Amino acid sequence: MQFLNFTIIKLSIFLILGIITGFTIHLPLQAFFICLGFLFLSFFFSFLRARKKLFDDAFFGICTWSLIFCIGIATAYLHQPKNIPQHYINTKSTEAGIMQIRILETLKPNAYNQAYIAEVERIFSGKNSVTTTGKILLNISKDSIPLNIKPGTKLLVPNKPSDITEPLNPYRFNYRRFMQKQKVEKQLSLDRAELQMLTYTTNRPLTHIANFRTSLIEKLSKTNFNKDELAIIQALLLGQKQDISKEVYEDYAAAGAIHILAISGLHVGVILLILNWLFKPLNLVKYGLFLKTVLLISLMWGFAMLAGLSPSVMRAVTMFSFIAIGMQLRRKTSALNSLFISLFILLLVNPYFIFQVGFQLSYLAVFAIVSLHPKLFKLWQPKFKITRYFWGLLCVSIAAQIGVLPLSLFYFHQFPSLFFLSNLVVLPVLGLILGLGILVIILTHFNILPNALADAYGNLIGLMNQFITWVAGKEEFVFTNIHFSIWQSLSAYLLILFFIFLIYRKSFRSFILFLCGIILLQSSMIFSRIQNSSSESIVFHKPRKTMIGIKKHDKLELYHNLEAPVKNEIRLKDYKTGRNIRRLEEQAIPNILLAGKTSVFIVDSSAVYKLNDFKPQIVLLRDSPKINLERLITHLNPMLIIADGSNYHSYVSRWAKTARKQKARFHHTGKNGAFRISTEP
Repeated sequence: MQFLNFTIIKLSIFLILGIITGFTIHLPLQAFFICLGFLFLSFFFSFLRARKKLFDDAFFGICTWSLIFCIGIATAYLHQPKNIPQHYINTKSTEAGIMQIRILETLKPNAYNQAYIAEVERIFSGKNSVTTTGKILLNISKDSIPLNIKPGTKLLVPNKPSDITEPLNPYRFNYRRFMQKQKVEKQLSLDRAELQMLTYTTNRPLTHIANFRTSLIEKLSKTNFNKDELAIIQALLLGQKQDISKEVYEDYAAAGAIHILAISGLHVGVILLILNWLFKPLNLVKYGLFLKTVLLISLMWGFAMLAGLSPSVMRAVTMFSFIAIGMQLRRKTSALNSLFISLFILLLVNPYFIFQVGFQLSYLAVFAIVSLHPKLFKLWQPKFKITRYFWGLLCVSIAAQIGVLPLSLFYFHQFPSLFFLSNLVVLPVLGLILGLGILVIILTHFNILPNALADAYGNLIGLMNQFITWVAGKEEFVFTNIHFSIWQSLSAYLLILFFIFLIYRKSFRSFILFLCGIILLQSSMIFSRIQNSSSESIVFHKPRKTMIGIKKHDKLELYHNLEAPVKNEIRLKDYKTGRNIRRLEEQAIPNILLAGKTSVFIVDSSAVYKLNDFKPQIVLLRDSPKINLERLITHLNPMLIIADGSNYHSYVSRWAKTARKQKARFHHTGKNGAFRISTEP
C-alpha cells in the first residue's frame, strides 16, 4: 500500500453509496437537480478557497464528497428505464401495433425456448411510428426457430411485451430481478409465425464482432474438439458460457475453479504478460514505448469486445489498461489505485454493474489479493524457487477466497474446501492454455489449424476437465446448503476490512475496530438465528404434485406425494437453505392440518368435504377434485381457498370464476405463488 491514493478510494465509495441510494429511493426530480447545481457551485468556490490555504480545508472535502454522492444518485436516476422518455415501457399506445427489434445477444436455451436479448428500435401503431430504445427478452419456441437469427438481425414482432415471470416458490432464483439488473424490463414469447425478418441488418461495430465470434465458434465446431472441450474453449477465449453443460459447470463450482470459466482479471493479466513479452523488441525502437502501449491497450480492448464486453471483462481491461500505461512509463503504481479508478469509470458509464454478481466477486477478489497476498507470502520464505512459486500461488488462492467467501456463501450457499488444490494445478498451466488458445483461434480463423495442434490442445483441455471432475467428486470436502444472510455477508466484509487495517497499521484503534468487527459478525449471526426461528406453514407450488410444509424452529414437517427422493427436490433445497432448516420429517398428506391456530381442510380427488360441525379457515384443493365449489363455499364458508399445482388448469379457471362470483378469496399457486401462513402465537 506504499503507493496507495486514498482519494480515489473515497471518491469510489461515495459514488457507490450515491448509486445505491439512487436505485433505492425516489427523489423529486426538480428539487434534486437544483440541489446538484448548488453543490457544483459550492464545489467550485470551495476549490478556489482551498487553493489559497496551506492546510487541508474541511469545507472543500465536504463539498467534494457531497457532490460525488449526488452524482452517483443522478447516474442511477438517468440510467433507469422508467426515467428514459424514449424507453419502450414509457411509450403509450391505444393499439397493439408492431415492434421493430434488433437482436443483440444469443442466450442459453432452455427446454422449450431459444432466448435472445434484443433492442426495441421502433414501435408502429396504425399510421404512426415512434423511435424507442430499451432491451427486451425474446423467447422463440424451439421447434419454430429460424436458423439464421444472429446478432444484428432485425425483426418485426407483435407489440405485446409481458412481465418476466417471477419464481413461484420462496428463495428460488429470481430471473425477473436478474434481467432487470441487465436493464431488461419485459419479455416477448413468440413462435415462428409471429416473426417477420427484415432483409437488412445493422452495421454497428459490436454486431460485426458478435458475428465474427459466431463464425469462429462455427469453425471451431468443425474441428476435432468434443462438446465439453469446445464449450470450455468458448468460455476461456470468447466469453461464451452458454454451451457449458450443467454437469461440467457444477464440477467447476464444486472444485472451487468456477472463476476459470469467466474471463476476468486473471485471464486479462496473463494476456497482458504474453503481449508485453511479444512486443518487447519495440522497447529498442524510437517511440517504441508509446507504440507498444497503444498496441497493448488496443489488443486488450479488442479481446474484451470479442469476449462480449461483460462487466468482469470491462473491469479487468480498464484496470490493466492503467497498469499497462504504468509499466511502459516505468512508474510504480498501486494495483488498488488502478482497481478503484476502473471501478469509478465503469460505474459512471453503467451503474447497473454494481448489482452484477460477477462484477462484485471480481473486484472483491482483486482487492483481497492485493491487500492480503503480500502479508500471507511473508509468513514463510521457502529457499527453493519452485517451492516459492507454488507457495505464492497458494497465497493468491487463499487471499482471493477470503475476498469472495462471504458473497459466495450469500449467493451460492456452498464452500469448496479443495479450492487451493484446483488452483495449484490449473493456474500454473493457465498461461499455456490461453497462449495456445489464442494461437488456435487465429489459425482457425484462417482455416490453417493443424490437426496435431488441435488434438494436443483438446487433450490439454480434456485433462483439465478430468482433474476438475476428480476434485469435484470429493463430495465430503464440498459444503453445501449453507445459510448466510446479507447482514452476515456485510458484517463479514467489515471484519475482513478491519483485519486488513490491523495488519497494516498495528495500533490500538485498529485493534478496537477489529474487535468491533467480530462483535458485528456475531450479532448478525444471532439476529439471523432469531429471524429464522419463527414458525410458518407453506403450500409450495409443484406441477402435478402436492407439497405442504410446516416449519417449527429448525425442523420442517413435509407432507407430500412426491415420487422422486425429496433430497433432489430443488424447491425444497432452496427453502431449507433460505430458512436455515436442519431437520426434515416426511409424512403422508392428511385430510386436516393444523397450522398454528389455523385449520386447513384438504380436499383431494375423493371430493369429500361434508363434515359435521367443522368449519376450517382454509380449504386446500388438490388432485383436481370433481366438486361444486359454490356448494363447498356455502357449506364450509372458509376464509380462503387454495388450489395447488396438482390440479388441472381448466378446473382452476372454473374455480377462480366461482370464487369471484361468491366473493371468496382464492389463491392459485401456479399464478400467485406458494402460500405462506405465519404460525406464530
